[in-house]
Amino acid sequence: MRRFVPLLLAAAAPAALAGCTVGPNYHRPEIAAAPEWLEKGTPGPVDLAWWERFGDPQLTALVQRAVAGGPDLAEARARLAEARANRDAVAGGRLPSLSARGGATENVVSENGQIPVAKIPAFPRSFSLFDIGFDASWELDFWGRRTRQVEGAEARAEGALYAQRDVMLTLISEVARNYMDLRGAQADAAGLQATAEADAELARLGRLRLRGGEISQLDQDKADAAARASAAAIPEAKARAAAAAYRIATLVGAPPEQIVPPLLAPAALPPAPDTILVGIRSDLLARRPDVGRAERELAAASADIGVAKADLFPRFSLLGGLGQQAQNPLDLVSTRSTRLQIGPSFSWPIFSGGTIRAQIRAADARAQAAAARYEKAVIGALSDSEAAINRFLATRDALAEAEASLANEHAAFALAERRTWAGEDDRLALTRARAALTGAQRRRDQAAAAKAQAAVALYKALGGGWSDAGLASAEKIR
Repeated sequence: MRRFVPLLLAAAAPAALAGCTVGPNYHRPEIAAAPEWLEKGTPGPVDLAWWERFGDPQLTALVQRAVAGGPDLAEARARLAEARANRDAVAGGRLPSLSARGGATENVVSENGQIPVAKIPAFPRSFSLFDIGFDASWELDFWGRRTRQVEGAEARAEGALYAQRDVMLTLISEVARNYMDLRGAQADAAGLQATAEADAELARLGRLRLRGGEISQLDQDKADAAARASAAAIPEAKARAAAAAYRIATLVGAPPEQIVPPLLAPAALPPAPDTILVGIRSDLLARRPDVGRAERELAAASADIGVAKADLFPRFSLLGGLGQQAQNPLDLVSTRSTRLQIGPSFSWPIFSGGTIRAQIRAADARAQAAAARYEKAVIGALSDSEAAINRFLATRDALAEAEASLANEHAAFALAERRTWAGEDDRLALTRARAALTGAQRRRDQAAAAKAQAAVALYKALGGGWSDAGLASAEKIR
């Protein structure tokens, strides 16, 4: 063994260079962003289980079911498991490898080959050979190639985790959005039904007035057309409700027959909260999973530069083999049959036609593209959130105006009823007041649906819903 010591020392001598890790050391880019919101949102911690703020048990149950069995989320979980397995495989490459092998062969040596067996006394031309043992190898990470590979694999695994969180946030938001579509369409269908009944009554009274010569045929034709238009809009609203129910079935990963019939039972649109806490603006980037995913992709691309640069330098390895080899299987237990091979090796691409440097430039370009995607994700997250706050505040104000208008129409209808019963007005005035009231009610319902949709969009833009605390409720049935 002594003669192998100098070889081992020669291989270990460059180990002082092991701390030389080529390629850039990654640091998260700093993107200047104002600490305060442009829009006048309400400060306070962001709601994580925000779907519960709508106070609708059916919506909460749908979110729970989607998180438990949604196919999109199941695919994202599988991709995360794959990324983590790839990370573990890359990390394992930094350790020495050991393998066992064995074989039994029957050999016949040519008399006319390199070895003149016919001229060697007692050298048999044919013989059996039995071999069993272990082989080991270890690539020494002098230039940080393996280190950068592990960094990249770890960043990609973390990126897959953020991708799963993004899918989860999107899934919960889509379930809520489609649920609001469903209930909003049902409310619209009910409003259209009331409008159609009021328009039909106006048309009936118009025919009476036409026979009395009080109105023209043109006026009557307009009244009939308005009644038919109102009736024709009802099936379309019901179709929108059914389409939303079928989309929900797809999102939760259940056959339509299990989801759609219960959903199509009439129910009220859940009221959106009047106040949504928007948190601290600077915390948004840490909460948004799409931003986290883009940042991890940038970190992985940065590590790939080091991997590519390491190919410019020689690779050093330690190789070894230990086993027993004999022509007779009974001799395998003898110490005279022991074979041993140990020593260093290296490989160095002296000339590669510019391939390695081209790969370095390509890795650098991919990192620049990843940096641009990260910057875009940050700016997009800030813009989405500001726009979502603006829209929610606008829909809240619009709903307040619609409710005030509805209150006025209620008062006008009550006055019309009193005047009709007192004989001061005819039934036509009362019917017109009822039509105006149903129109105001429908506009109020539409404003409430718009506010609910804006609330869902704001919660999604703020990045709430994927964290452990936020999903504690959503994952109860898992």
